Amino acid sequence: MTEARGFIVSAWDERRPGGSAGFGGAGGRIFATGRLEDGRSFAAVLPGPGPALFVAEADEGRAVAALERELPSPGGGGLRGVEEWSDFGGAPLARIALAPGMRRAAERSLSSAGVRVAGVDPMRADEVLAARGIRGPVLLRGEARPGRRVDLVFVDPEMEADGDAASAMVGLRWLALDIETDREGRVVAASLAEASSTEASRAEGPRGAEAGGAEEGRGRASGEVLFLQGAGLEPRAPGIAAFPDEASLLAALAGRIVRRDPDVITGWNVVDFDFAVILARAAALGVSFAAGRSDGSASMVERQGRKAVLDVPGRAVLDAMRLVRGSGSRYEDLSLETVAREVLGEGKSVTSRDEDKIEELEALRAASPDEFCAYCLRDSELVLRILEKTGLDGLTARRAALTGVSLDLAWTSIPAFERVYGAELRARRIMIPPKSDRKVSGAAGGTVLEAAAGLFSEVLVLDFRSLYPSIMRTFNVDPLAYERAPPLSEPAPPRGGCIVAPNGARFDREPGILPRLIAGYASEREEALAAGDEVAAYVYKILQNSFYGVLGSEGCRYARTEIAGAITSFGKKYLTFARDFFVGKGLRVLYGDTDSVFVLSGMPGGSGYGELMAAGRAYAEELNDEIAQRVREEYGLESLLRIRCEKAYEKFMIPRLKSEAAEGERGGGRGRSKGYAGLLLDASGGAEVEVKGMEAARSDFTPLARSFQVALLRLAFSGAGEAALRDLFRSEEAALRRGQRDSQLVFRKTLRRPAEEYASETPQVRAARLLGWKDRRGRVEYVMTKAGAEPPGRGSGSGPDYDYYVEHQLLPIAVAIADAAGADARSWLGSGPQGELDFGN
Repeated sequence: MTEARGFIVSAWDERRPGGSAGFGGAGGRIFATGRLEDGRSFAAVLPGPGPALFVAEADEGRAVAALERELPSPGGGGLRGVEEWSDFGGAPLARIALAPGMRRAAERSLSSAGVRVAGVDPMRADEVLAARGIRGPVLLRGEARPGRRVDLVFVDPEMEADGDAASAMVGLRWLALDIETDREGRVVAASLAEASSTEASRAEGPRGAEAGGAEEGRGRASGEVLFLQGAGLEPRAPGIAAFPDEASLLAALAGRIVRRDPDVITGWNVVDFDFAVILARAAALGVSFAAGRSDGSASMVERQGRKAVLDVPGRAVLDAMRLVRGSGSRYEDLSLETVAREVLGEGKSVTSRDEDKIEELEALRAASPDEFCAYCLRDSELVLRILEKTGLDGLTARRAALTGVSLDLAWTSIPAFERVYGAELRARRIMIPPKSDRKVSGAAGGTVLEAAAGLFSEVLVLDFRSLYPSIMRTFNVDPLAYERAPPLSEPAPPRGGCIVAPNGARFDREPGILPRLIAGYASEREEALAAGDEVAAYVYKILQNSFYGVLGSEGCRYARTEIAGAITSFGKKYLTFARDFFVGKGLRVLYGDTDSVFVLSGMPGGSGYGELMAAGRAYAEELNDEIAQRVREEYGLESLLRIRCEKAYEKFMIPRLKSEAAEGERGGGRGRSKGYAGLLLDASGGAEVEVKGMEAARSDFTPLARSFQVALLRLAFSGAGEAALRDLFRSEEAALRRGQRDSQLVFRKTLRRPAEEYASETPQVRAARLLGWKDRRGRVEYVMTKAGAEPPGRGSGSGPDYDYYVEHQLLPIAVAIADAAGADARSWLGSGPQGELDFGN
């Protein structure tokens, strides 16, 4: 008898290609693979529980009689048992459990008996784990034996969820993969790298000989390269294996992966490029790329509502680029070079792009195979180091453990929400509702209060803490509570009967699933913060904040336009309540957006961080009390809405709407939404320019524009007069025209479609076409020259169009900042009036 703690990486039904993988057991089984806390890999073989059918409670007798009469009954019969459940709306149901393989026969029998099937519980692998409450961390008890592609195999073990949060940190084995191809599309090199920090914890298993070929006896090095022999020099450096042909290289690559036995295979664009090429080339050469923990080959599979995903049986394949994109961090672009430079401070050994890169790599491969292989291996190593430095490897495992979805779905919103919510329904014996083709208008944006343009002093920002999750908790905003409340077609119930949102949506007062989940996440997050576990705290935060968007997403079975609208209508109600509170205090609200209000404090200039924040905290405390009182009076509920003073600005600027800035008086008027800047104070007495939504914070403006805007804002916030601002503008213009800013003139924009599909030739499309892009999308760089947009160093030789950069990069920034202060920067191109900037109070 073996008892072990581990983490499930992958689970599937025996019906999936790849079969039983040599784990043993009869048909209809379920397989799960993963990693034990002692470092060994495992597989668990579970008996398939069989599906279940739901019928109306009133039809239970007829249904059972029909099934007992007509279903075959080998080995104990096709009928396993009956339980009392209900549907999503509350109607009573009978859940009839069947033996494996009996679903179709049972449906035919019920149809013949005139009994309608209300729903089906297929009890596939993920449903089986959910029914046991298993979300990744697991406790196993049973007899274990050595496996062929895993260290241990448990057959029919006792399995239960491991409630120890630390078990989510079982050291999963991550392997990074990168390939290089030649002009003919052949795989000419493949690198594998493992995180060295986990190397010591790995236990050698019984595998080895089956890796085959050139990998015999090599052991588990942290990194290696497989190289296709050419007509020129051969590699001599250690850790490189040469192969005579592409087929043997690919077969060996699959064997290397099996021998290293990773839980997660990663890489940069590893699904859409590396594995797409590998599988295509393997198919063309007749090679089975069996790199998983079963005998089946890796393959691309379709998932309902999602594009094709990679299936390597028993392992997870996670694209590191997608993980970085979903993490919330922002980079100039998502190339490995850019992200590595920003995260690690270093990048690839070959940094050229497009055709230049192809030529450089082909020359390197022919002249110095060792350097070529080092380049390939470095790409794999950089990926692992990025994941380690950002913590995305641990975050992914923790989020999967929290929601119960597979690792490859850990950063999705809808599958994670449906898994968590469905598990709660199952625990209440409520049938999970089927997906429908109902139209959902989408999650509406937050309320935006009209912005006041201008330059201001001593500004406070007050922010509702987790506004939408707090609204859901306070007002029981929940799909089940919505479904079980009186429909809108019936007269409004008396007070106390249900909760009616400002948009008219109704929610039952019986505590819903979603508020309880969010409350639990909030509590766990506070405990994680107190314990210094920032990884867990971050996971809890982003998960609960994702729930609003899910409820307005058409792909989610629980989404409703009315539910998403209820949340935003409550948000509008209390954001405007906050605005009216400050107006009632005689203060001016400069702007508001979703969960934040920007308030002109009225305090004297130079008040400092301490005085401003103390005033803001006092306002927040009073406002929270008034909101709580209003919620009790209107709804009979306890408010969980909390506003707090988040920031204090010594100086603050909102630029005027462009449509108004061209006319009338300078300064004042309506300001732009989503864009502002300020001199942000901190507790140490320092101050720093912060820019939101303006050119300095946007990747589609040049480095020239971004650096100029920050410099001009810093000067404006210092109290400098218009003459100083004008001088800075003219100085920057002169430096530009002298060629001193040429390194800051590159635009970087992204093509969402191949260049040939665009009807109009925008600058970025023109640049892509000049680069010869065919059937390719992504980031493109260009400089505006006198001949038009051209890729850097690949154009006609025309010099930069400095007039364009002055007119479209420098001048709009100067105009916006000067206009907010009541000046006209257009006059700075010549000679104009001088004066002092006006910071209005």
